[in-house]
Amino acid sequence: MKRLLFFIVAVVWLVPLAARAEPSDADRATARALAREGFEAQQQGQYAIAADRFTRAEALVHAPTLLLGLARAQVGLSRLLEAQETYQRILREPMAPNAPAAFAKALEESKRELAALAPRLGWVTIQVGGATSPTVTLDDLAVPVAALGVRRACDPGAHWVKASAPGFAPAESTFVLVEGGEQTVTLAMDPLPEARAPSGRGEPGSPAATSSRSATMPLAIVSFGVGAAGLITGAVTGIVAASKHASLINGGSCSKSGVCSPNESGAVGTFRTIANVSTVAWIVGGAGAAAGLAFVLTAPKSSPVTAYVGPMNVGVVGTF
Repeated sequence: MKRLLFFIVAVVWLVPLAARAEPSDADRATARALAREGFEAQQQGQYAIAADRFTRAEALVHAPTLLLGLARAQVGLSRLLEAQETYQRILREPMAPNAPAAFAKALEESKRELAALAPRLGWVTIQVGGATSPTVTLDDLAVPVAALGVRRACDPGAHWVKASAPGFAPAESTFVLVEGGEQTVTLAMDPLPEARAPSGRGEPGSPAATSSRSATMPLAIVSFGVGAAGLITGAVTGIVAASKHASLINGGSCSKSGVCSPNESGAVGTFRTIANVSTVAWIVGGAGAAAGLAFVLTAPKSSPVTAYVGPMNVGVVGTF
């Protein structure tokens, strides 16, 4: 209780600072109440409440005694890095000649407690392989590139590391650090698969070109098949029609001018049907061959492709 009263009385006294306005009487009264709540919470192990109260009180009335209470609460929360910086704030600030004894005592206790705190800090070395300039976070806080691959101060406890970079799959890892311990965490970043070409055709051998070729070449083959069937049918029926025509002329049933005997009307009808079929087949065959040739000429190719048309066949030679 005596220590608490001494602590509260010290809060009332304020060393005026040029950068901070003089606190009002209401600020002083509020700071005293907050300091009392913070001290009592710290005595009961309620460090989160203590840290909150000391932070609020110090914002109203600047005093090393309040910073000392905050540093001790931060140690209780295992936030050793924050506590170290709070102790350093106390030591960096010059002490006024007429400062109360409580301030001088806070300074001495800060020196002693900071020396005891230093060996408790943990250290982690974060190494990232693959990407040259990755974005790395430790507990969602950015880690500068300059701090990668070297020892970095870290609070004890559980932590998580994440790394990302353009063109690489994200990588992450978790680790647990004990007080005063050291650990190395290595993240291996793997390149992402090459992006699909944006255009419909793309360069030869690219995914887009391969996809277009695989879709176009079956159409070319089907067209050549239809063309070949048409040409062959046209040729065969043409030969049959020519044979029928020759038998009608040579048999004397029809004159060379096309006038036939009424008795040969059936034979003449058969000849005309076969001749029509031949004509249509030749047209279909030519169209199919032309379409197939067009598909071959416009499709992306990974190797030379050559189309051919013969008297009785049509096709394509090459690798699709």
